[in-house]
Amino acid sequence: MWHKAGIVVMAFSLASPLAAQTTNARGLLVATHQATLSSELAARVVELPKKMGESFKQGDTLVALDCRLFEAQQDKVSAEVRIAQIRLENTKQLNQLRSIGTLEVAIAESELQKIISEQRIAQLNVERCEIKAPFDGAVEQLDISPFEVVQQQQALLKIVGVSRLDADIIVPAEWLSWLKIGASTRLQVEETQQVLQAFVSHIGPSVDPTSQTVQIRASIKDVPAKVLPGMSVLAKFNEVALTR
Repeated sequence: MWHKAGIVVMAFSLASPLAAQTTNARGLLVATHQATLSSELAARVVELPKKMGESFKQGDTLVALDCRLFEAQQDKVSAEVRIAQIRLENTKQLNQLRSIGTLEVAIAESELQKIISEQRIAQLNVERCEIKAPFDGAVEQLDISPFEVVQQQQALLKIVGVSRLDADIIVPAEWLSWLKIGASTRLQVEETQQVLQAFVSHIGPSVDPTSQTVQIRASIKDVPAKVLPGMSVLAKFNEVALTR
């Protein structure tokens, strides 16, 4: 028995005269993708298309903000771009007639580039009015409601990907003598009794000096329905580690 971060970790072996020695350890399922999404603008929430627990696809709108102010700013800057373009053309014509020098042309060109940059900023703010899903997943937590005014960098919702899961497992450090990246493992989900096929994808870079354990991560090949992040697993390894 080992103790790490307040968690009791049990590892034991099952031997059979007809089979290779099997060693077991406990772990937890974690989502490969998870994120807390924040607002990049100060604006009023006009729509929350997805509720807590509902699934979504990558690119779906999760939060829609009131964008009228930013759209008006974009229209204003677009008009200023057109004015700057006309002014530049007029300046070039006057320069050809030798009515003004090249300095005025250079200034007009710089003014146009400056306003074009402001136009890009305005366009970016309009795009930020809709917060879209960066991956397939589900809404784990909502921290806002429609009609609320949110501030910049305010956390709005927490999302989690449920189609790709890993298992974080703590094993005795002595296992490092035979446990390698790519080693196969079977994960028995304690809540559903389903068995998942996985392989070791990461091995921690250091050993806990108190418990003499190390954390590893196993990537699951196929995640069935009803298997969710946070569930407990019993990981079974063959001491002669098998690779994929």
